[in-house]
Amino acid sequence: MTELFLLELLKGLGKLFANPLFYMFLAAAFVIGVKRVKRERKEFKVKVHPVVDNLIQSLFPGLLVGLAGSAVFLAAGVALPFGMLAFVGIAYGLLSLTTKTRFLSPAYAVAIAAAAALFIPELNTGYSIINRWSQDIQDTSVISLAVILGVLLVQEGILIIWKGDKRTSPRLFKGKRGQYIGAHEATRLWILPQFLLIPAGNVPEIGWWPLMGLGSAGFAFILFPFAIGYRQLVTHTIPAEAIKVLGRKVLLLGIVITAAAAGAFALDLTLLGIAAVAAGLVGRELITILAAQRDDTKPSLFVRRNHGLIVLGVIPGTPADSMGLKTGEVIMKVNGVTMTPDSNFYQAVQKNAAFCKLEVLDEQGEIRFAQRSVYETDPHELGVLFVHDVKEKSSAVS
Repeated sequence: MTELFLLELLKGLGKLFANPLFYMFLAAAFVIGVKRVKRERKEFKVKVHPVVDNLIQSLFPGLLVGLAGSAVFLAAGVALPFGMLAFVGIAYGLLSLTTKTRFLSPAYAVAIAAAAALFIPELNTGYSIINRWSQDIQDTSVISLAVILGVLLVQEGILIIWKGDKRTSPRLFKGKRGQYIGAHEATRLWILPQFLLIPAGNVPEIGWWPLMGLGSAGFAFILFPFAIGYRQLVTHTIPAEAIKVLGRKVLLLGIVITAAAAGAFALDLTLLGIAAVAAGLVGRELITILAAQRDDTKPSLFVRRNHGLIVLGVIPGTPADSMGLKTGEVIMKVNGVTMTPDSNFYQAVQKNAAFCKLEVLDEQGEIRFAQRSVYETDPHELGVLFVHDVKEKSSAVS
């Protein structure tokens, strides 16, 4: 029996690489990276993170968190008919046409799938595969979809808290008063392959397992690629603070939806399962809207100041990075020269070409000193990004 399970799991693993949805998500992550680099070059004349960074951030964190979700689905024996999985893939494809990364959240794809399970009519098109998928969608349990949505939202919250604030991208745009302000953008497309059961295969029922097996005599495993699209723009504080707050809200929403879905299963209340899916969709959208409104109404952090230059970003691998400069800190003096909005940062650095000493106001409002020898092999820019007018001819990197 153990050998049978392992063999079927391996077959299910192989189905991931035969799924075009997996490659669509990889391509989308690559496109997100390309667009980010183009924008950074336009606004700062330099790329902050390489394009491949988006692919790495999409795959490895998602795979690790996806393992935990797969364990839950396998332990509970959550099954979906193949036609419904195909429709979820179609829903993701339709959502990708919006070109909005955040709409690739499972809250939207699963909600569309649940609506199809409730309202799609029986089809007789003359194409057997379409007719079979239509029947699969009608046979799908909305409670199973609610369980899947709840667990995926928990995973989304974990990923946002864990990786959402890592390697965010600095941005520049005009504020309400017509002056350029800075921001940080977190745009992620995590790929979360999840092991599920499909009700047709060689894996037999064992006692109470599977819990949500749709009454089939045999099952097969499938590793299905879900995606979590996430985007957040932060202007009023350092990115880590706002992003982790949003992540905790998504995590709490996922826990509530999972609990409601479990209650719907235990009580066999389809209506509660429907309410759980609807609450997951509405709740996730409200979290995004309220976060955007809060950021829009609070004063911007990354603006020009009368005293000092606020650090909008630090390019990895540069002298500024090795000096420990952080986003949100304020550089007050450079080699003894007081910084103002009209100060030439690079000229102040060149005042002592062999050694650079910065007086920095940190996040706690305390002064610290950052210093470093400057070598001939170092780039002439330190690698720190400031708020500036995009049309300025001078480099944004100092």
